[in-house]
Amino acid sequence: MSDNLEAPDSRQFGRRERRITVGVIGGATLILLVLRAVFGSSAIDAAQAREAFPTFSSGAIDLVVDPVRAQISAGAFPGASVAIGVGGGEVHEVGMGYTGWGKNAAAVDPRHTVYDLASLTKLVATASAVMLLVEEGRMWLDDPIWVYIPEFKAGAKAQITIRHLLTHTSGLPAGAILRGDSREERIARAARSSIYPPAGAREEYSDIGFVLLGEAAERAAGEPLPDYLQRKLFQPLGMTSTRFSPGLDCEACAPTSRLRDQSLYRGKPFDPIAQRLDGISGNAGLFSTAHDVGRFVAMMLNEGELDGVRILKPETVREFTSPQPFGSRYRLGWEVFCDMPVNMPEPEDAAAEPCASPAAIGHTGWTGTSLWIDPETRTWVVLLTNRTYEPRAPNRIQEVRREVFSRARFHVATKGVNEPAPASAD
Repeated sequence: MSDNLEAPDSRQFGRRERRITVGVIGGATLILLVLRAVFGSSAIDAAQAREAFPTFSSGAIDLVVDPVRAQISAGAFPGASVAIGVGGGEVHEVGMGYTGWGKNAAAVDPRHTVYDLASLTKLVATASAVMLLVEEGRMWLDDPIWVYIPEFKAGAKAQITIRHLLTHTSGLPAGAILRGDSREERIARAARSSIYPPAGAREEYSDIGFVLLGEAAERAAGEPLPDYLQRKLFQPLGMTSTRFSPGLDCEACAPTSRLRDQSLYRGKPFDPIAQRLDGISGNAGLFSTAHDVGRFVAMMLNEGELDGVRILKPETVREFTSPQPFGSRYRLGWEVFCDMPVNMPEPEDAAAEPCASPAAIGHTGWTGTSLWIDPETRTWVVLLTNRTYEPRAPNRIQEVRREVFSRARFHVATKGVNEPAPASAD
């Protein structure tokens, strides 16, 4: 524990939780269909959907979030917001612990506590903007990036396409020091990054690639990226707490660190690249709640529509969530979940399923955030924490992410879609 930090008070280790059960996503007339070409399942009618999707009892929710609760008690992070949904059934939102350490920290509220999404920005903001612009005919996936950023027109970088950037196969480096006196100069510095190997040769997760992708999307949109996303995505979906870099005075924001004067660092991105770009970047800088991110996930599972509002066409969702032709493990902005074993709730079942789901897709963020979708069971989980805020226990956030998701999926998979769902006690 750092000497300049307050120790957590005894409330941190209690069961201070806020639970919300949201009604059927999209209303009774909407169904969550998983695209056959993407997810390998067929469409079903609305009546079947309502009967087929299992829900979570209070005890099942406890089982799912127990790993999160354990890490809060261990001091890994002060609190967390979780949103869990299954197909067109109920959405369960749980707030655990507090937004920070100390006596004045507020209890976490999954609908109102705002977290630094970090790299979830790549998916929720940047890839979404590209999806929308592709639909509008203002961007094309196989356009070279120089169409939007002319500095890329010469040499090997001329071969980099929008698709390369979305799949982390551009050859651009993971990061860079963005020197310059203005945002424009720092973007130009990012554009001067050298590439190795050539575009399409291999995968290398690249923050710089998404910085430039966000810049390309902004130029294609003809307006600032936050304004475009607010108009086309956040406002129509009712994501009322979602915005870039809300500011240090954001009282609803969970802090990610302390400043030297002991004031809380919150409402500004923890990511250093996003900091250099005034809090608005294609790689990081977006802030949101579990409730809002859950609405984004539900919209994607519902073929681009939620609550009667169409955001994306089904074919666009299909394109962006499908495997790519050159064999990248990434989808277009999406990561693939299954790359290491996870612990299942019952030991005897763990050996039968070495990973949560080979088909699952989502994304993670450095601050302790994640979202995952399992198309096989139509289960989805959003987990938001501020694990960068000290003091913290040894970092087990990867294990926690995977265990929470696998437990949620396991509950649904073992129930089966033809079994009646238990009555919710929430």
